[in-house]
Amino acid sequence: MRAPDTNLATTVTAAQHGDRRALTELVSTYLPLIRNVVGRAVDDSADVDDIVQDTMVRAVRDLSTLRSPGSFPTWLTSIAVRQVGTYRTRQESRAGRTTVLEDAIGRPDPGGDPEGAGLLRAELSAQRREVARAGRWLDADDRILLSLWWQEVAGIMNRAEIAAALDLSVAHTGVRIQRMREQLDTARTLVTALGGDCPELAGLTAGWDGRPDRVWRKRLARHVRACPVCAPAAQRHLPIERLLASLPALAVPAGLTDLVLAKAAPAAASGTVATGLKATVVKLLSTHPLVAAVTSATVAAAVAVPIVLQDGPPEAPRTVTAPQATTTSATNPPPASPSPPAIRPGRLSLQLADGGFLTARDDDVAVIAPAPGDDRARRRATFVAVAGLADPDCYSFRTLDGRYLRHYELLARTDARDATAVFPKDATYCALPGATPDAVILRSHNYPQLCLRWTGAQLRIGYNDGSDGFRADSSFRIRPPLAG
Repeated sequence: MRAPDTNLATTVTAAQHGDRRALTELVSTYLPLIRNVVGRAVDDSADVDDIVQDTMVRAVRDLSTLRSPGSFPTWLTSIAVRQVGTYRTRQESRAGRTTVLEDAIGRPDPGGDPEGAGLLRAELSAQRREVARAGRWLDADDRILLSLWWQEVAGIMNRAEIAAALDLSVAHTGVRIQRMREQLDTARTLVTALGGDCPELAGLTAGWDGRPDRVWRKRLARHVRACPVCAPAAQRHLPIERLLASLPALAVPAGLTDLVLAKAAPAAASGTVATGLKATVVKLLSTHPLVAAVTSATVAAAVAVPIVLQDGPPEAPRTVTAPQATTTSATNPPPASPSPPAIRPGRLSLQLADGGFLTARDDDVAVIAPAPGDDRARRRATFVAVAGLADPDCYSFRTLDGRYLRHYELLARTDARDATAVFPKDATYCALPGATPDAVILRSHNYPQLCLRWTGAQLRIGYNDGSDGFRADSSFRIRPPLAG
């Protein structure tokens, strides 16, 4: 299984707490994945866009309930699977379906050889069209599974992620995929045979209306397996993985990202998401011209309704404490949890455990820089520790010219205090034990899962995955002020 993506977890956590750029990044990054999953499982392209929008809107609405930020892609895919299932239930009686797979066949093959033999290209194209038509013969659940397996073949998802999206074990998912492939192979043989010249098959299908269904699939499959004319046709089939992998991804229509963000506004205003996320979506409405153009009066009304929302981070999962065992006076008390070193009010310098000092640059960006030499550089690396602007039990750090260390869109900066409600939270950090006894980790007050971290190029708040590497990159030693 893939290692956790700490950058993804950081972005998701920021979006959960109302970061506009993080939310936009999530929607724009994962919209292509969801459109390909849905687009391979649903016939009508207009319905595809509707399902994709509904999926993304639900994800934005419920984002604050996601407890494991690193699992966002799997969680999002599982929502898409449920939405496709709902669509299938509503459309079971719909006739005259066409397939998005067939729409994709005519597109250029980015992996093709322009100087290859024309006959080979024609054969590949013909077999892709057969796979497209064969997909129409699958049951609804298998078509969803095919769309997910397609992502695995393309290297976008792995088997464990597919299993999580379907709420199945990896072993059970493997069995389901194998059965689906067997059905798809049978359907490919049917499609090939129907395009052939078997007179017996022509007579068998004389009363058929041409619509694929389970009854006709079984009936025709029995004939094809026993027919000396139809059965050999499957021998020329290329491996299905080769055909799927060579098909280009379905492009996201222009403006769909903005439409998704626009439709998310009523959900954000409904009270089911954090206040910060609500404000983020509302702000997006005012900063995207296309969104403003397509947003209806209903959206505007929903945003305007005053609603009392819970502020602050999502509630932590509850834990159940086991009953305490009876102890005697000889039992030693459990060791106390380590405490971070005290940060005393007043001037100080903060040195990263690996060397450099926290420094405020002239462009207001905060960085880790080597030990300063001249007086001006020493002053930029000296801060004044004060009680936290948002929480007196935590800390804020002020430069000697009055600016505060804060994060803005995840990046660390030193800015003059403004009148916004979010500034005190952005400029407040709570101390956690560092990698060494004399070091502290500075946890963001308003993003409790994120801590101040030096990446080697940027000082930013990042998702605390608990690893030794993260602790080393986020541990600061409290030093005497470099500028007295």
